[in-house]
Amino acid sequence: MNGNQGLSIFEAGYPKSAPIACDAAAPVDDVEVLSTSTTSTLQYDSASGQYNYVWKTEKAWAGTCRQLTLKLKDGTVHLANFKFR
Repeated sequence: MNGNQGLSIFEAGYPKSAPIACDAAAPVDDVEVLSTSTTSTLQYDSASGQYNYVWKTEKAWAGTCRQLTLKLKDGTVHLANFKFR
């Protein structure tokens, strides 16, 4: 998918997340941007040509790991693993 495809880019039922086992050997990269949003939102940034997804997480996930799955209407799947403090 290239450029602005509108905001209806996710397959039905996505994004979704599920708990995963925490891997102590996995590389860790701190999240550089935090949001105080109360809902998950998707925006397209025309200056960078990128989509930005703000993911509303749960405080109860502290100390756990989760995998965020984004399945797009073009059939591609994007995974990201997170460890919550």
